[in-house]
Parts: sequence; structure tokens; C-alpha cells
Amino acid sequence: MNQKYNANDPTISHRYLTAVIKGEPNHWAIRGGNAQSGGLSTFYNGARPDVPGYNPMKKEGAIILGIGGDNSHGAAGTFYEGVMTSGYPSDATENAVQADIVAAGYR
Repeated sequence: MNQKYNANDPTISHRYLTAVIKGEPNHWAIRGGNAQSGGLSTFYNGARPDVPGYNPMKKEGAIILGIGGDNSHGAAGTFYEGVMTSGYPSDATENAVQADIVAAGYR
């Protein structure tokens, strides 16, 4: 079993994508959606994988945006904008941010 791969994650083909990853001790969630319309879906919400670097979380000196953070070839595309926050936001907060992103009208 490959604990770094979740076969239940959907294939994403939106031209512009909103992606959210949030974590706290032994828990994380992955959410995403079309940045041009609609809301966010939750792709994973649960315990961190029992894999070194994931649990306990390995803190790095910087965050690398646009490559998934693990420097793998599992993603392709162009990274446009990003933000890091502290804390563990509620789904309602993330949904409000998604509504603002959609309202911005990426084309």
C-alpha cells in the first residue's frame, strides 16, 4: 500500500483551480474546486498518513508552492497565486474565500 497516494482523489481538469490544504496535529484536510464557478469539495479529511514527514508533521524552512510541496512529478501546471495562513480555518471561511475567488472572474 502506498500511503502517499490516495486513489480516491478525483482527477481535476479545471482551467483554474482553487486548492486548500489545512493541517493540525494528526489531522489534515484537502479541499478544492473550480476557481471560475461553484464551491469547494472535500477530497480528504482525516488522520495524517503514518509516513515519516507526514506524521508527525515535518516542518521545513520554507513552503514550496506549485509542486505539491514534496517536489514530486505528481502534478503539472502553472502556479499563479498563493497564500499561507496560521491556524485551522473552518470550511465556512474557506467557502467564503472561494466565493470571492469566483467573483474575481478568472478568465
